[in-house]
Amino acid sequence: MVLRVILREVFNIGEVATFAEIGSVITGVTLILGFMLGGVLADYKESEKLPAVVAVALTSFYTTCSSGLALKEIDARSFRQRISEVGIAINSWCIGRISDEELWKRHSDLALLIVDVEKSGVATHYLSRLMVLNGELTGVLNRIAVIRNTSFVQSGYVLMSFLVLVLQVSLAVVSFPSTIMSWIAPSVLSLAYAYLLLLVKDLDNPFGHGTNDGQGSGADVDISPIASAVQNMIQ
Repeated sequence: MVLRVILREVFNIGEVATFAEIGSVITGVTLILGFMLGGVLADYKESEKLPAVVAVALTSFYTTCSSGLALKEIDARSFRQRISEVGIAINSWCIGRISDEELWKRHSDLALLIVDVEKSGVATHYLSRLMVLNGELTGVLNRIAVIRNTSFVQSGYVLMSFLVLVLQVSLAVVSFPSTIMSWIAPSVLSLAYAYLLLLVKDLDNPFGHGTNDGQGSGADVDISPIASAVQNMIQ
């Protein structure tokens, strides 16, 4: 709206196009926004499930290890402490307090822990279960890392941003039959498309809990299952 006022009052540029004439621009922007929004929403729906999968795998690893050691009447406190430290590292990583490298360094202790459990004489089926759970946990954490560190079709973002910018400029010079609508319609459409552009970029990283000075975003998925699982292990 500021651009519209500047063009009209400062540069004396009037309404040089009708709303019907910029219809092709609106159609193009709508199509690319729909494509990008559909793509990021697919990843977002998957991302909503991942924290619960991490929590279940971590808790199952903890209980399986404890059960196997209990059958051998072995003090499991040191083992449980090591698993809890990995869980704390995962939770810290989710909220952006440690890097990917630090996460994998601490997560590698689970493989060493399985070796130590085997040396303690725990039954084979417990060891097999621990290896499966560790593999599941590793796979999910890798998936979260990929979603966090990569953008959905980078070239699509370039095209989407360019088209939204063209639409914003077009709305500044478009004319409407009604004087009131010549201000209301451009402002509403400009707001809607700018909001959708920012929404797509926000949804593209549902694990941005460490961004915005640690405040994250309203579009971030709920990672409370991980925090709850870690808290239960510590207790």
